[in-house]
Amino acid sequence: MEENKTIWIWAFAVVALLLLFSSFGMGGFGMMGFGIGFGLLLMLLFLGAIIWIIVTLINTNQSNQNKLNSLTILKRRYASGEITKKQYEDMKKEIGA
Repeated sequence: MEENKTIWIWAFAVVALLLLFSSFGMGGFGMMGFGIGFGLLLMLLFLGAIIWIIVTLINTNQSNQNKLNSLTILKRRYASGEITKKQYEDMKKEIGA
């Protein structure tokens, strides 16, 4: 938990520094200065959201594959006679299938 808090603090510090230094371009907080900083923040948020969605989809897909693999292995063990029907039902409930 402490590691996640540290990551968020560093991310906030980097974004704050980027906003601070990007706003000095094109005449300070004039017509373009603030817009560049705000645009950078929105771009970072947008890219972060896209990366988060991709990672979530990959993790969900891998989780589903692991569940299918576990059930397939369990069915094979039951079919070969390694485990009894009671053990099969108990293990199937544990897997969540």
